[in-house]
Amino acid sequence: MATATPTRTSTAQIDHRVELRDIDWKGYTTILRLRGERPRPRILYLDGNLVLMTTSLPHERYRKILDRFVMVVVEEFQLPCFQTGSTTFRRRRKKGGVEGDETYYLANAARVRGKAKINLKVDPPPDLAIEVVHTNPVEPALEVYQRLGVPEVWVLEDDELRFLILQTNGTYTESKTSSAFPFLNATEVQDWVTRPLANDDTAWLIELRRWVRNVLVLRPRPGVSGP
Repeated sequence: MATATPTRTSTAQIDHRVELRDIDWKGYTTILRLRGERPRPRILYLDGNLVLMTTSLPHERYRKILDRFVMVVVEEFQLPCFQTGSTTFRRRRKKGGVEGDETYYLANAARVRGKAKINLKVDPPPDLAIEVVHTNPVEPALEVYQRLGVPEVWVLEDDELRFLILQTNGTYTESKTSSAFPFLNATEVQDWVTRPLANDDTAWLIELRRWVRNVLVLRPRPGVSGP
């Protein structure tokens, strides 16, 4: 049964969502195949519930800002990174599939670099996923990430950024600092991604890069004696 989720505001300011229930794994993979290489709608699958989502301009703006933040950090720190964007990560055995706003291989970048397809039966899940919550709930996506074993998820909701770290018991716990980037705390990242852009994106990027070079790179890191 398909149900259209009620919207809180109108048209371009919201993320649209349609939920299909009692969809088996074959139905899910068929819908993925029918969508093909198109990036939209985003598709989430959990325990027979399939959600089709399109994203609004506010959602996309925050997604890109967070992505730019991560990429400036990995570039300035010269950290290994393999971007996988909104790639579909799924496991039939886990009864779940998810397409994050952005996903990254960091510690495991070398294990997937150069691959045209990632198979979670043999490949690790991404080290970091980003989820922007605008008008849709994030809990189903977090459940899938948890089942797939994604170590860290950043959730931006109502201008508040949370770092969620996967624990040994298989559940997420909020942390003030990132596991992927131990020198980063959620408050300062939140400040950068939610501050009003006084000029344009280029000015924001220039200012961010200057801060990373002059402040963040020089910050003492756990287990490291110097920058």
